[in-house]
Amino acid sequence: MRVLLDTNAFIWLTDDRKRTTLGKAAKRAIADSAFVYVSSISLVELRMKMMIGKMKMVPNLTEIISESGLVLLDFKADHAETVPDFPSLVRHDPFDRMLLAQASAERMTFLTADTILLGLNLPFVVDARE
Repeated sequence: MRVLLDTNAFIWLTDDRKRTTLGKAAKRAIADSAFVYVSSISLVELRMKMMIGKMKMVPNLTEIISESGLVLLDFKADHAETVPDFPSLVRHDPFDRMLLAQASAERMTFLTADTILLGLNLPFVVDARE
């Protein structure tokens, strides 16, 4: 199994103060996965939040990913081609849409706490809080 972390799950996994937010099943999925990925899309999302003051500035996110044993997954054209597979999300957060498309294209389990994505009832979308 391979897991792609939504941005919120990535924060929870790498921030000791927030680690307890991850649910037992999510922690087990991470532990049982051969590879756990963080998308380059999440890096863009986090940098933008830092730029507008919604988050504290972190100097090197790629270093945090590497030190955590996570794998950085670049967003590719075939991921972009999968975005239209989820037409009900046309007005939803574009970062979430891209991450979902990426997980779908790569056939990965997607750990998220986003209730709209979880509400799609897709078998590969798993609640990171459980």
